[in-house]
Amino acid sequence: MEIDLSNGDFEYDGKDLKLSVNNVPEPHPFPDGAIVTVIGDINLYSAQAIMDVIDRLIAIEKPKIFLDLSEVNYIDSSGLGVFISSQIKLKKIGGFLRLFSPSKSVGYVLTLTKLGNFLQIHDDFTEAVESKP
Repeated sequence: MEIDLSNGDFEYDGKDLKLSVNNVPEPHPFPDGAIVTVIGDINLYSAQAIMDVIDRLIAIEKPKIFLDLSEVNYIDSSGLGVFISSQIKLKKIGGFLRLFSPSKSVGYVLTLTKLGNFLQIHDDFTEAVESKP
């Protein structure tokens, strides 16, 4: 999967999942960051696409990732595993994964699993971009 953000965005359209990747807009201080918008279901079959996108962002030196979950209908343990492994990988290279705007169902799963103790979860993009590591 090749990601070219030179023109500002990238899109992936799979069976259960759509992803779009955009540069973090000005005036926010993250030239090495990207916003990944996720639409659909994050499950065993689609979670790998998110990991592939994050790996590609790391390869093009965009290790500060904001993940928009507002249009995610469903998430299973595969998706949670991607979030956890991505956070670990990004932290090792000075980056981060910040989740924002989780849908009601995703917010419930994140709360139930207590992943808020490990992952940065924010109500909206502004809160995510202004939060401290």
